[in-house]
Amino acid sequence: MKLRTKFVLLIGLVIAVVMLITSVLLLIFEKQHLIEETKKDQIALVKGLGRVSREALLTKDYFFLINYVKAIKENTNTVAYALFIDRENRILAHTDPQFLRQIVEDSISIKSQASQTLFIQSYRMTSDPDNPEIIDISLPVFLGEERKGTARIGFSKAMLNELIDTTLNKTRQRILITVLVVSLFGLMCVFILAHTITRPVKILAEGADLIGQGKLDTKIRLKGKDELAWLATKFNEMGEKLEELDQMKRDFVSSVTHELRSPLGAIETYINKMLDGGFEGFTKTGLEDLTIMKNNAIRLSRFINDLLDVAKMEATRMEIEPTSLKISSVVQDVVTLFKLKAEEKNINLEAKIPSELPEAFADSERIRQVLINLVSNSLKFTPGGGSVNITAETMKETPGYIQIRVSDTGMGIPPEDLDKIFDKFQQIKEAREKVEGAKGTGLGLFIVKNIVELHGGKVWVRSELGKGTTFIFTLPTRNVKIKNK
Repeated sequence: MKLRTKFVLLIGLVIAVVMLITSVLLLIFEKQHLIEETKKDQIALVKGLGRVSREALLTKDYFFLINYVKAIKENTNTVAYALFIDRENRILAHTDPQFLRQIVEDSISIKSQASQTLFIQSYRMTSDPDNPEIIDISLPVFLGEERKGTARIGFSKAMLNELIDTTLNKTRQRILITVLVVSLFGLMCVFILAHTITRPVKILAEGADLIGQGKLDTKIRLKGKDELAWLATKFNEMGEKLEELDQMKRDFVSSVTHELRSPLGAIETYINKMLDGGFEGFTKTGLEDLTIMKNNAIRLSRFINDLLDVAKMEATRMEIEPTSLKISSVVQDVVTLFKLKAEEKNINLEAKIPSELPEAFADSERIRQVLINLVSNSLKFTPGGGSVNITAETMKETPGYIQIRVSDTGMGIPPEDLDKIFDKFQQIKEAREKVEGAKGTGLGLFIVKNIVELHGGKVWVRSELGKGTTFIFTLPTRNVKIKNK
């Protein structure tokens, strides 16, 4: 069943239930209202008869009173009788002339005569249960403080019920017409609303299907500010991220291929050269060729180690063995390692580590790896005539930590790339295109970040295009509680 059909059925059912409950409640309230209004009209009619009876007593005009009770009977269908009884229980006015001047002695009359206020009672005229029930309402009539008689009107309960039922039937018809109109209008609105909701969902589903097919440049265009438009925006962002990851994957595969093929190719070339040259060839260039083969093997080994380190970091299985460590000693080793390369590129590489700098509590091999990655990165993107500097200092704002900086005068990093350069496989496109030999795997800075955080420190970067880059990381000087990622 389609979403639109489910939506229409669900909302249609809700509308039907709401309309049914509303109709029933309206009928109940209407019936109660009719009963209350009927009772008010009955009391008002009796009070009107009481006023006319008082005037008739004052003017001795009983003929007017007789005509009035007749008019009540003729104009009101629910009135069974209307009469006025004087204080001697004599009927002075009655809707049926044959009862005039008669003395009443029935229990209903006696009760009404005894009441000092408005009095309501019901009875049947005979013992036959088929005879209609009468609601008798009486009101004493006073002249000054002297009671002169009682005004009474009897209402047929059957006629009252019939009148209420007739009115309720008309109300039911009006409610039914209203329900039909509202239901039709509601269903029409439901269809429109269902289309309004399911159409964007369909567009989202089609877009997701295209993205699933590998068309990562698909854009889902939904206007508005509702949740579906927000979801479409998130889909587009997801597509962009997937496209970016796909590009990163292609770049990584290309880099891995290069990183594997280059040293293996060089090793194979020099092996073939040595084999083809025989003993005489080996005596001439053998040591030099073996050195080149060794360097390529080291390069290949370093790349494989990087991949293994990344795997360990993602599995949170990388272990460190921190001990007291002199940063100046590790820095000097790294400077010595890259000194020749820096001289070849005409780059000034130097370190300034204060002698009073406290010892760090860190794994020396891992920190050496961090510095090697950072210095290698700086040398790669710094042109000839530039400089790479390594400095360190204690942190006054965070006691117990030292701060190490690797600064260069290279090309810098675009602002939009600063937040993602520590991500895995992330490389700056502009640098790859402009700098020869800048192509890499994009794992170095990711490894740097994870190693530093494993020691309980932090790493960040400051850079400006054309003005160089500074990598900064902190290390504790004592054992700290490390939260494994």
